[in-house]
Amino acid sequence: MKQVLLKSGVWLNRRSVRFVLMLAVLAFIFAKIDRSSLLAHLSRFDPAAGIAIVAIFLLSIAVFALRWWYISRALGVEAPFKDFIRVLWISQSVSECGPPLVVGELARFQLMRGSAETWQLVVGQVLDRLSGKAVLLLMVVGLTPVYLRLYREFPGFQIALFALILLASVSVAALVFRRFWPMARLHTGVVLAVCNPLRSPRHYGLSLLIQILLAMNFALAAIGLGISADSLTVFVLGPLLLLGVSSLPGLVSDWGKREAAAVFLLAPAGLTPEQSLAVSLVFGALHLLTALPGALLLLLVRRRATVSAPSG
Repeated sequence: MKQVLLKSGVWLNRRSVRFVLMLAVLAFIFAKIDRSSLLAHLSRFDPAAGIAIVAIFLLSIAVFALRWWYISRALGVEAPFKDFIRVLWISQSVSECGPPLVVGELARFQLMRGSAETWQLVVGQVLDRLSGKAVLLLMVVGLTPVYLRLYREFPGFQIALFALILLASVSVAALVFRRFWPMARLHTGVVLAVCNPLRSPRHYGLSLLIQILLAMNFALAAIGLGISADSLTVFVLGPLLLLGVSSLPGLVSDWGKREAAAVFLLAPAGLTPEQSLAVSLVFGALHLLTALPGALLLLLVRRRATVSAPSG
């Protein structure tokens, strides 16, 4: 049985398999909706809203990098802020090719090697993720009374909400104790100081700002699609949608699971399935567009490494 599970894990880690599975999920969703209605919504998208969304995504990259830089600096990393922006942008671009938590984090680690000790890089990345996850979870918990009112006619969704909160809490605990604590306990004092919101509140504030910016982009996508009347609902549900997406295993970036979560969470709150899917597709497409320049940065990094490598 163990061998079967190992072989299944290796098989699922293949990029081609993940890509096919992502297409299967999207095909299933498209088969269940009115595709002509979806295309009609997308055709009416306002480019001005798209420009605003890209601008906010660019701002969020800077804020992401700033949070990571603050945490890393507290751990003793002395690399300049511009390195963190460049590496984070690259990691977001490569994350579009695979599961973000694996591909993106590995890219961050590999590109920052040589800038600090291994424990500083690993602990810094985990704390960076943990800060965002913890704040997002607290936001959803705080907004739970609002969500319960939105889903008052759908008892199943209320149960699913609490199940999602429980799943996210367990995943945060697993992140801390399985991957983080064995290395962090060797540097307990500095790690606890960074985790303490009273001593290091800045990165938690930046995490809150990041989640608000991402939720704003969901709302702007709705506005651009002409769904202005429901944009506030979409904004409020943004943290719940983000928590749902981050708690599910990824295939290729967030494609597939984000669209499924959007239809599942937004449609019962007043949007049609086609509108819900359109919001997710616009969000995902413009995030991809914003991340693409990171691939050019990666090419530049590799070219410099090739030029500086000693010849035989």
